[in-house]
Amino acid sequence: MAEPITRSELSQVLDAIQGMQADMRVMQTAIQAIEKKLDIHIATSNEKFQRLEDKIDAVEAKLEQQINAVEAKLEQRINAVEAKLEQQINAVEAKLEQHINAVEAKFEQRIDTVESTLQDISKRQAGTDARLWGFLVTLLVAAVGLLTKLLFFDLPRP
Repeated sequence: MAEPITRSELSQVLDAIQGMQADMRVMQTAIQAIEKKLDIHIATSNEKFQRLEDKIDAVEAKLEQQINAVEAKLEQRINAVEAKLEQQINAVEAKLEQHINAVEAKFEQRIDTVESTLQDISKRQAGTDARLWGFLVTLLVAAVGLLTKLLFFDLPRP
């Protein structure tokens, strides 16, 4: 069964409870102070992270600008090289066309020379043929004349 509690015991329990309440209040105050410090640390960490993120964004923007600038320079250089290459190709094509035209002109000139030479040879051959036929006809006439003389005029005289 329960024993009766005396006033002094109750007073001791009450003092102990009040001491525990005081300790609880001190602990609550300490916890609140820790929570405030933690909130401050969280806030400063968030600010630091935000600043770090801002710096990263700034670096990304600078990198993007530099990349774009490099791409633009590369594009300009590529276009310049392509233009120079196109000019050189055109110059080579023009020189090649001139050379081909010169070779064609020389070739046509040689063909014309060969054709005129062949015409001269043909004319000479025709003259030679005419002289040969004249000589053969003359020879034939002389042979016929000689044969006629021998047959008709070279008879022995009695």
